[in-house]
Amino acid sequence: KEVFDACISSSKHSSIATISPDGAPHVTPIGFMFLRDDCSAYYFEQYSKRMPVNFQSNRNVCILVVNSGLSFWVKSLFNARFVSYPGLRLYGTVSDTRPATNEEKKELQKRIGPAKFLKGSSQIWSGLETVRDISITSVAPVAYTKMMDHLP
Repeated sequence: KEVFDACISSSKHSSIATISPDGAPHVTPIGFMFLRDDCSAYYFEQYSKRMPVNFQSNRNVCILVVNSGLSFWVKSLFNARFVSYPGLRLYGTVSDTRPATNEEKKELQKRIGPAKFLKGSSQIWSGLETVRDISITSVAPVAYTKMMDHLP
Protein backbone atom coordinates (compact mmCIF):
# COMPACT_ATOMS: atom_id res chain seq x y z
CA LYS A 1 0.00 0.00 0.00
CA GLU A 2 2.89 2.36 0.77
CA VAL A 3 4.43 1.82 -2.69
CA PHE A 4 1.01 2.22 -4.35
CA ASP A 5 0.36 5.49 -2.50
CA ALA A 6 3.82 6.85 -3.43
CA CYS A 7 3.21 5.99 -7.08
CA ILE A 8 -0.22 7.63 -7.17
CA SER A 9 1.09 10.67 -5.32
CA SER A 10 3.92 11.23 -7.81
CA SER A 11 2.17 10.29 -11.05
CA LYS A 12 -1.37 11.45 -10.22
CA HIS A 13 -2.86 8.53 -12.15
CA SER A 14 -2.75 4.83 -12.83
CA SER A 15 -3.23 2.86 -16.05
CA ILE A 16 -5.70 0.01 -16.39
CA ALA A 17 -5.20 -2.59 -19.11
CA THR A 18 -8.24 -4.51 -20.33
CA ILE A 19 -8.95 -6.92 -23.17
CA SER A 20 -11.51 -6.04 -25.85
CA PRO A 21 -14.08 -8.59 -27.03
CA ASP A 22 -11.89 -9.28 -30.09
CA GLY A 23 -8.84 -9.94 -27.89
CA ALA A 24 -7.01 -6.63 -28.43
CA PRO A 25 -5.35 -4.98 -25.42
CA HIS A 26 -6.56 -1.54 -24.36
CA VAL A 27 -4.94 0.78 -21.78
CA THR A 28 -6.85 3.58 -20.05
CA PRO A 29 -5.42 6.25 -17.74
CA ILE A 30 -7.46 6.56 -14.55
CA GLY A 31 -7.02 9.63 -12.38
CA PHE A 32 -8.74 8.47 -9.24
CA MET A 33 -7.93 4.98 -8.02
CA PHE A 34 -7.75 4.10 -4.35
CA LEU A 35 -6.26 1.05 -2.63
CA ARG A 36 -7.97 -0.05 0.58
CA ASP A 37 -6.20 -1.49 3.60
CA ASP A 38 -7.48 -4.97 2.68
CA CYS A 39 -5.73 -4.56 -0.72
CA SER A 40 -8.94 -4.33 -2.68
CA ALA A 41 -9.30 -1.18 -4.75
CA TYR A 42 -11.85 1.06 -6.38
CA TYR A 43 -11.78 3.76 -9.01
CA PHE A 44 -14.13 6.43 -10.26
CA GLU A 45 -15.39 5.48 -13.69
CA GLN A 46 -16.88 8.42 -15.51
CA TYR A 47 -15.24 9.01 -18.84
CA SER A 48 -14.09 5.58 -19.94
CA LYS A 49 -16.06 4.36 -22.93
CA ARG A 50 -14.13 1.25 -23.96
CA MET A 51 -13.54 -0.36 -20.57
CA PRO A 52 -17.24 -0.98 -19.79
CA VAL A 53 -17.61 -2.63 -23.21
CA ASN A 54 -14.52 -4.76 -22.57
CA PHE A 55 -15.85 -5.81 -19.15
CA GLN A 56 -18.89 -7.38 -20.81
CA SER A 57 -16.65 -10.17 -22.08
CA ASN A 58 -13.64 -10.10 -19.75
CA ARG A 59 -13.46 -8.67 -16.20
CA ASN A 60 -9.71 -9.17 -15.79
CA VAL A 61 -7.50 -6.10 -15.43
CA CYS A 62 -3.85 -5.24 -14.98
CA ILE A 63 -3.20 -1.94 -13.22
CA LEU A 64 0.14 -0.17 -13.55
CA VAL A 65 1.31 2.46 -11.07
CA VAL A 66 4.77 4.03 -11.35
CA ASN A 67 6.65 6.29 -8.98
CA SER A 68 7.50 9.24 -11.21
CA GLY A 69 8.93 11.39 -8.44
CA LEU A 70 12.10 13.21 -9.51
CA SER A 71 13.71 12.94 -6.07
CA PHE A 72 12.89 9.20 -5.92
CA TRP A 73 14.68 8.61 -9.23
CA VAL A 74 17.64 10.94 -8.62
CA LYS A 75 18.28 9.42 -5.18
CA SER A 76 17.89 5.88 -6.55
CA LEU A 77 20.20 6.47 -9.50
CA PHE A 78 22.78 8.27 -7.36
CA ASN A 79 22.83 5.44 -4.79
CA ALA A 80 22.47 2.71 -7.46
CA ARG A 81 19.59 1.14 -5.51
CA PHE A 82 15.90 1.72 -5.03
CA VAL A 83 14.69 2.43 -1.52
CA SER A 84 11.35 0.87 -2.54
CA TYR A 85 9.80 -0.61 -5.64
CA PRO A 86 9.61 1.91 -8.51
CA GLY A 87 6.21 0.62 -9.57
CA LEU A 88 3.64 -2.12 -9.27
CA ARG A 89 1.42 -4.22 -11.47
CA LEU A 90 -1.80 -5.20 -9.74
CA TYR A 91 -3.84 -7.99 -11.29
CA GLY A 92 -7.49 -8.48 -10.52
CA THR A 93 -11.12 -8.49 -11.56
CA VAL A 94 -13.64 -5.66 -11.57
CA SER A 95 -17.20 -5.51 -10.27
CA ASP A 96 -20.25 -3.91 -11.80
CA THR A 97 -20.52 -0.15 -11.34
CA ARG A 98 -22.17 1.19 -8.20
CA PRO A 99 -22.79 4.61 -6.67
CA ALA A 100 -19.83 5.97 -4.70
CA THR A 101 -20.28 6.09 -0.93
CA ASN A 102 -20.00 9.36 0.97
CA GLU A 103 -16.64 8.20 2.36
CA GLU A 104 -15.33 7.49 -1.16
CA LYS A 105 -16.50 10.92 -2.32
CA LYS A 106 -14.63 12.49 0.61
CA GLU A 107 -11.45 10.62 -0.38
CA LEU A 108 -11.92 11.88 -3.94
CA GLN A 109 -12.23 15.49 -2.75
CA LYS A 110 -9.13 15.04 -0.59
CA ARG A 111 -7.18 13.74 -3.61
CA ILE A 112 -8.37 16.64 -5.79
CA GLY A 113 -7.24 19.00 -3.02
CA PRO A 114 -6.54 22.65 -3.86
CA ALA A 115 -7.00 21.95 -7.58
CA LYS A 116 -10.76 22.04 -6.97
CA PHE A 117 -10.50 25.85 -7.01
CA LEU A 118 -9.13 25.95 -10.58
CA LYS A 119 -11.39 26.76 -13.54
CA GLY A 120 -11.07 23.41 -15.27
CA SER A 121 -11.66 21.38 -12.13
CA SER A 122 -15.44 21.49 -12.26
CA GLN A 123 -15.41 20.68 -15.97
CA ILE A 124 -13.49 17.44 -15.63
CA TRP A 125 -14.09 16.35 -12.03
CA SER A 126 -17.70 17.26 -11.30
CA GLY A 127 -20.18 14.44 -11.49
CA LEU A 128 -17.78 11.69 -10.44
CA GLU A 129 -20.41 9.51 -8.78
CA THR A 130 -19.82 5.99 -10.09
CA VAL A 131 -17.15 3.55 -8.95
CA ARG A 132 -16.04 0.01 -9.70
CA ASP A 133 -14.49 -2.23 -7.09
CA ILE A 134 -11.43 -4.26 -7.97
CA SER A 135 -10.60 -7.55 -6.32
CA ILE A 136 -6.79 -7.72 -6.41
CA THR A 137 -5.62 -11.29 -7.02
CA SER A 138 -1.85 -10.72 -7.30
CA VAL A 139 0.81 -8.02 -7.30
CA ALA A 140 4.12 -7.92 -9.16
CA PRO A 141 6.73 -5.18 -8.70
CA VAL A 142 8.19 -3.36 -11.66
CA ALA A 143 11.66 -4.89 -11.68
CA TYR A 144 15.13 -3.45 -12.17
CA THR A 145 16.92 -6.42 -10.67
CA LYS A 146 20.39 -5.02 -10.01
CA MET A 147 19.02 -2.03 -8.10
CA MET A 148 16.42 -4.08 -6.23
CA ASP A 149 18.26 -7.18 -5.00
CA HIS A 150 18.00 -5.96 -1.41
CA LEU A 151 14.19 -5.52 -1.51
CA PRO A 152 11.92 -8.35 -0.29
